[in-house]
Amino acid sequence: MPNPTHRDSLPMPDPVSSPCTVKGKHRTQESSRISESVPLFQSLSSLFPRRLKGYPLKCSVGMVYLALHLAGNWGGTPVASARPLLAQVDNSPLDSEPLNSETLDLSPEIIEGSPVLQRWLQEVPNVLEEIHNDPSFRTRVRVGYAQVTSSDDGSGVNIGVEDLWIGDTGLTVSGDYFAGSGGFSGGGAQLRYYVLPLGGYFNLAPVVGYRHIEGESYSTSGVELGGRAMLVLSRTGGADLSLGYSVVGIGGDQTVGVGTLAVGYAITPQFRLSTDIRRHDADGDNDTRFGIGLEWMPEF
Repeated sequence: MPNPTHRDSLPMPDPVSSPCTVKGKHRTQESSRISESVPLFQSLSSLFPRRLKGYPLKCSVGMVYLALHLAGNWGGTPVASARPLLAQVDNSPLDSEPLNSETLDLSPEIIEGSPVLQRWLQEVPNVLEEIHNDPSFRTRVRVGYAQVTSSDDGSGVNIGVEDLWIGDTGLTVSGDYFAGSGGFSGGGAQLRYYVLPLGGYFNLAPVVGYRHIEGESYSTSGVELGGRAMLVLSRTGGADLSLGYSVVGIGGDQTVGVGTLAVGYAITPQFRLSTDIRRHDADGDNDTRFGIGLEWMPEF
């Protein structure tokens, strides 16, 4: 009677005929894979000490056999048979053929009704670069009412354009005009160059322009130099906050410092409400102007 603890006496399963077919090609039967794994089982069994042989050894080798048997099949498909499938992925049409209406298999009506699809068919865009450089705030055209807090008579209409983009650069043109009563009026134009990536939520811009300011006891006009900070709370004009300071009339008889704080919040995709506080610091005099307005955000 054979010794059940000897590794050579381990019962081996009978070959099982289980043909596998991939793409119409007949693969090697499962029995050939089992027979090829017998030397491996014997070498693994020789690594165990003799005192561990027997029933524990049978369980150990059986578990190894089961693991190898399962590893030999990948989702019911032999590993060797899966290699041609991976080669098909590497040589997929997305890598070898350009994107066009035929590869998308879409009707012309769908393509004609989708500007995004038309753009992608012409050229695949660099989405990450566009997000990085597409301005997070839009051009605004404003009209509103402003009141000078230091005078009951200093009120009027305020109109302006904010950040009219020049091409695809960070350079913008802005302008505003205030026509008020009580001797308060003024207006000017600015060039702003935003130095940080335009798609970010924060940006800085040096400001250069020309401005005329009139108050109860001061009047000046000349070159305007300063800076501006923009904090975008919601992209594409949804909500933002800006803070700026500039000096008007540098080198002239009288200089006036102008500080502004403005907040805007969209109520529709094209319109939003805005408020702004503007403070004028002249030599020996100052005043503060509070305004509220309606802004239109055109699409270019």
